[in-house]
Amino acid sequence: MVSISTFPFRRFASPGSILVLILLAVGLAACGGGGSNAGRGEVVFTAVSEGNADIYRVDNESGLPVRLTSAAGEDFAPAWSPKKNMIAFLSRRNGAPALWLMDWNGASKRQISDQGLEIKRFRWAPDSKSIGLEIATGRFSWIAVLDVESGEVEALTSRAETAEIGDWSPDGEWLLYAVVDGDTTGIRRRNPNGVDEITVTTGRDTDPRWSPDGRKIAFSRTTGTAGNATSNLVVTDQDGDKSVNVAPDDFDEASFRWAPDSKHIMFVSEATGNAEIYIVTPDGKDTKQLTSNRVIDAAPRWNSNGSSILFLSEGNGSLDIYSMNKDGEQQKRMTSISDVILEADW
Repeated sequence: MVSISTFPFRRFASPGSILVLILLAVGLAACGGGGSNAGRGEVVFTAVSEGNADIYRVDNESGLPVRLTSAAGEDFAPAWSPKKNMIAFLSRRNGAPALWLMDWNGASKRQISDQGLEIKRFRWAPDSKSIGLEIATGRFSWIAVLDVESGEVEALTSRAETAEIGDWSPDGEWLLYAVVDGDTTGIRRRNPNGVDEITVTTGRDTDPRWSPDGRKIAFSRTTGTAGNATSNLVVTDQDGDKSVNVAPDDFDEASFRWAPDSKHIMFVSEATGNAEIYIVTPDGKDTKQLTSNRVIDAAPRWNSNGSSILFLSEGNGSLDIYSMNKDGEQQKRMTSISDVILEADW
């Protein structure tokens, strides 16, 4: 059995298998303008077939995958813009992973990050006009904001420490990130249009996610010693004054996402001995298990209004995309392919 700590995968496997690496658009409301696809909420994913990684979407009308990229070199990590008219993705077709944009139907592909910059992860800003970047330089990584129209990049963190990108505030005023290698580790928020940098937490905290109502921040807090460490799901206010461990057990909580109404957080845990999907209230008082089986369930994502959930489930040696309603009922298989899918965005 594969541990859920391996999700999401950062590298692709050997030719012949299919792996998926998808980063969600911030807010995941994951619509309007820019073509006939606007508002349809189609699933996008990356497949590695015959040694090359390309991006596909599942057509809502036919249910069939539509290939969006076909260039030599890996194209991966597709993420819908909040307006749902563009898809950002990473590509190694010219060397180091660079950030590219294309229209919803795969047209007008263009590289928007400078040649030579190695982009590790990215997050769309709520207005779809800028994108937060995590850029690798040597053994460090730093956070910057890229203007989609001009291509200009503005650094937010030092290049002499390692910072991992987190999430935008719903109003786009703040960008969260975690400093994991520096004088003081922990979660910080920075105003890209100003000079303020505020420390939210200190310690071994990563993957900060802002609640859609802007009132809370969920993040992963590592406790314990090497070889016996646990990642806990913690919720705090935007200043880090009041923190609650909402899943206090000895098991890791991974792949957590806020519901659009901010009333629940979805996560994956192996608390029952198998990777299953759960939801919990931000105060930690009410937890509900949504899936129950003997295979891996992983990478859950809410739809824009919180009525349904997209997730991956293992079967017959592969992972396929499924959907279910917010109570875990009406589960439906959306893909059926012979290889493995590991994440999906809609």
